[in-house]
Amino acid sequence: MKSKTRHIVVALRMAGIAGQDKLSGIFEYLSEGLRWNLAIYRTQNEFTAETVRHEIRRGADGFVIGLTNVDDALAEIARTDIPVVIMNVDPGALADRKCGYVNVKSDAEAIGREAAQTLLAQGVYRSYGYAGYRTDADWSHERGRAFRDALQKAGFIGRMFDVSHFPDRTEDRDTLVHWLRALPKPCGILAACDDRAYEIIDVCRETGIKIPQEVGILGVNNDPLLCENSDPRLSSIQPDFRREGYLAAQALHHAPRNRDIKVGLRQVVHRETTYPISTSGKLVQNAIVFISKNAHQPLTARMVAEKMKVSRSLLDLRFRQLQGETVREVISRMRLDAVKHRLATSRDTIEQISRDCGWENINSLKNFFRKATGHSMRDWRTDNK
Repeated sequence: MKSKTRHIVVALRMAGIAGQDKLSGIFEYLSEGLRWNLAIYRTQNEFTAETVRHEIRRGADGFVIGLTNVDDALAEIARTDIPVVIMNVDPGALADRKCGYVNVKSDAEAIGREAAQTLLAQGVYRSYGYAGYRTDADWSHERGRAFRDALQKAGFIGRMFDVSHFPDRTEDRDTLVHWLRALPKPCGILAACDDRAYEIIDVCRETGIKIPQEVGILGVNNDPLLCENSDPRLSSIQPDFRREGYLAAQALHHAPRNRDIKVGLRQVVHRETTYPISTSGKLVQNAIVFISKNAHQPLTARMVAEKMKVSRSLLDLRFRQLQGETVREVISRMRLDAVKHRLATSRDTIEQISRDCGWENINSLKNFFRKATGHSMRDWRTDNK
């Protein structure tokens, strides 16, 4: 006896690659022999509370919803016991529903960690930044937080441009320009999504910031329409959207109950906005991490080379190629940054700061500081308190 054909309502945004791939994943699951009749809605305007009531009258057996800002529609579904799977959206009224729902979503934390490791492994960047989405979206927060935490674990600071750090100003182009210009160069940037990365590329082109020589940019979604048509072409992390669609259909088929299903990424696609990962890059990055953690100690370029198990001349060559400076210059720069931070945030004496930041001779530090900044340490502290 043939099984009944189920009437399933699918609401997915099809404007980008994510929705298309998710729908492909649903069809892949159906190809294994299920009999589903799909009613597909593509926009918020199409999928309303009235739409839900209409589909319920038609005998809807389940919903798969990946559209944002459809709270009224979700509230209507919450009044029923019809199985529902949401995809990367806020559950709204569904959260209080007794029969529950399944939330299938991209693993935002895995994406943030992978982005950090990808940019770190290139070995060319002095700093790292995260450009969050324009709205206060959970997935943007989670990607940025995981990116920042992975950098911190490696000894770096993640400089954030998101709603948490720039309230009401993430749509301000002048604020974005100022943030980009202030980043120590070269800088590796993770953008929350390809749309945000495309905007950053446009700003860099207008302001003369060179990509990838000064700023390397990594997006998320690997949308070919954006990635292949940006100038230069955009490198991007590709979440496994097709897998998300497959698992959403599978969850709906097996009478879903409250749970989250996180799906990892598929691959990192390098194009022209980042450098390819290389053995030299990994060597330089490992050396920078070691210097960052030990710059306050007596440390020389030869000691770093010994730790990396290469010759001093080879290490300096790789640093000049990828960083534009020698190992000794990197050590001095990191110590100088530490001195500036202490001057601006503490009342410690200059002598104490000098010792704590790895300078054995205070006069050498004073001379280096004045040459690098054009100010005495005392005057710089006064101006930056």
